[in-house]
Amino acid sequence: MKSVDSVKITTVVDNDVWMKGLSSSWGLSFYVETFKENKKQHTVLMDVSGSFPTFHKNAEKLNLDLTAVEAVFISHWHGDHCGALSQVLPLIKHAVPVYVPSADTFGMREIESVNGKPVVCSQPTEFMEGLMSTGEIPISVSEHSLIINVKEKGLVVLVGCSHPGIINILKRAKQVSNVDKVHGVTGGFHISGTNVGLRVGEFLKELKVEMASPCHCTGYDARNGIAKVMGEKYVKNGSGKIITIG
Repeated sequence: MKSVDSVKITTVVDNDVWMKGLSSSWGLSFYVETFKENKKQHTVLMDVSGSFPTFHKNAEKLNLDLTAVEAVFISHWHGDHCGALSQVLPLIKHAVPVYVPSADTFGMREIESVNGKPVVCSQPTEFMEGLMSTGEIPISVSEHSLIINVKEKGLVVLVGCSHPGIINILKRAKQVSNVDKVHGVTGGFHISGTNVGLRVGEFLKELKVEMASPCHCTGYDARNGIAKVMGEKYVKNGSGKIITIG
């Protein structure tokens, strides 16, 4: 897998608010920018949340250029991740590929109705330099995760809801990218309870993960468990949070 020099991840929508003046709603959306040789290389929107008013307000307040988006990556077909898609795609103002984990008839039709081009990532796919889909992991819910390979750092993995299990996803990311080092992970971990959080934290620590930022559907007790193990490598998240790596 090719690499980028750095990545900047802006949380557009989350259940919690990080930056004062922004809104929250149950859902998730990341605006992802990659850089190479001090120049912006690619811009990808991962998930769009289920609330268009929240997405639109936050994107405007964060001064995000949606017309710069070259692709949309939808982690899975749940409304809190793709519900605002038919309203967000027209803001991009040009036709873009929409990478999805499986062929959902209604979802695909909706994407095509607003000039999007659905692309099913049933297999691992490097769709831009340094950006890759894990491929569909069809455990309980069909889902795929976004992998970014940052030079001299390792993988940064963005997860939607981690229905296949956060541990399974990170193992899969290493396997399909042929990169052994996971530098960071952010998104919904889909776990609750302190003990599960402690277990996941121990796994991340074993992997020598440098940045863990669980949000969205990660229960607060589970977050506390991860934070207890990860210490300063635990990063709080919310609408407006910006994480830069590399």
